[in-house]
Amino acid sequence: MQSVFYRNLIILLLCLVSGIVDVIGYLQLGHVFTANMTGNIIIMGMALGHLHTVSLVRSGAAFIGFIIGNAAAALFLGRSHPGSVWSPRLTAIISVQLVFFLVFAWVSATPLVPAIEYMLIVLLSFTMGMQTTMARKLGVAGISTTVLTNNLASVIEDLVAHVRQWFGRSADRRRWLKSDTLLRLAAVIIYGSGAVIATLMEQSHTLLGIWIPIVIMIIILAIAVTRLRASASEF
Repeated sequence: MQSVFYRNLIILLLCLVSGIVDVIGYLQLGHVFTANMTGNIIIMGMALGHLHTVSLVRSGAAFIGFIIGNAAAALFLGRSHPGSVWSPRLTAIISVQLVFFLVFAWVSATPLVPAIEYMLIVLLSFTMGMQTTMARKLGVAGISTTVLTNNLASVIEDLVAHVRQWFGRSADRRRWLKSDTLLRLAAVIIYGSGAVIATLMEQSHTLLGIWIPIVIMIIILAIAVTRLRASASEF
């Protein structure tokens, strides 16, 4: 049970990272999303409609970086075994994410000429693509940490079903919400909270925003190494 708790905690912390990273990408890197590809595809469509080449190239770079990160993580992680809580390969992905965030913090402290800006877009989107695949492999309540639209829809559907049971004649009408529903709801709230935190940081300490995900990834890595090592199994 402890292993499941820590795995779920990691998923929620990764949602916080996604919210922060999306704001960093949007405000610092020319209005692109590096984690939420749904929004990024909309930006690409708008850029095409307005024939805005720069915006199209930026959002396209993020899109390509994201899917390459997806593919790289999928190849590295392989197939997951039913019932497995954690894997040493997941810990390795987290370590790579941390290194990439540190590289981003170092490079972003220099003047952002276009070449560096595009490199940072690809770096962040590649990192978040890896994270998305990692989260999907874990299979916690269907949370991908970067695409939360389905999570929100599932929460509303579960709430409606719960209200119907509450006012119905079912014997279990007073049961609590399912743990998956609560996790999905928490994921949406935490993702939004990450966006708020990053926006506040951008207003006063622009270059410090990326250090919040770095600290969070250090915490996640510590949890993986100290709390999930005993339950780790190869995917």
